[in-house]
Amino acid sequence: MAEDEEDAVLSDDETAELDRLLEGEDGEEEVAKGKLQKILANKKLLIIIVVLLLAIIAGAVFFFLQNAKEAEVVPLENKANEEVSKEEAKEEEEEDVKIGKVNIYELEPFFLPLLDDGKETGQFISISANLLMSNSVLGREIDKVLPLLRKNIYNILKRKQPTDFTLKRSRTEEIIKKEILSASNALLLSGAGTISDVFFSRFMIK
Repeated sequence: MAEDEEDAVLSDDETAELDRLLEGEDGEEEVAKGKLQKILANKKLLIIIVVLLLAIIAGAVFFFLQNAKEAEVVPLENKANEEVSKEEAKEEEEEDVKIGKVNIYELEPFFLPLLDDGKETGQFISISANLLMSNSVLGREIDKVLPLLRKNIYNILKRKQPTDFTLKRSRTEEIIKKEILSASNALLLSGAGTISDVFFSRFMIK
């Protein structure tokens, strides 16, 4: 029993060696913990760097897409504006054509003696009349009835007195114009169009 107790008691050298070994194990644990913390710290830093990089990349992609979208929208707007401008220019040209295109039927001049109660006065009426048609096709219908139309106009002019041309000329012109319109439209087929006005390029007495 005494021998066992002596064996259980460690010498100073053995105690020192045991402490050294224990401290060595603790130190290794501390070193291992330190390394682990460094690795973890590096991972956190790495994660932060990765997150920052992803945020930068996402921002750059968003900025690029936004610019690309604006770049696409602007030409479309310009194209739309150009198309509108072309349409407006086309409409203006069409309006100019409509305004410039007047359907006129030119009649051969009328020349006849001016009579006073059926007697010749030695004077002559010289008139050039142009008919304003509602459409260009109406000219064909006028061609068909032209001899009768001219005869009606001659009769209208023959009924006028010399004083109608000398004293009441402007009024006489308006009366003759209305009578020609009425007589001419009466000869045209219904639905073919109408003669809307009469212009005198010459209206004189010799």
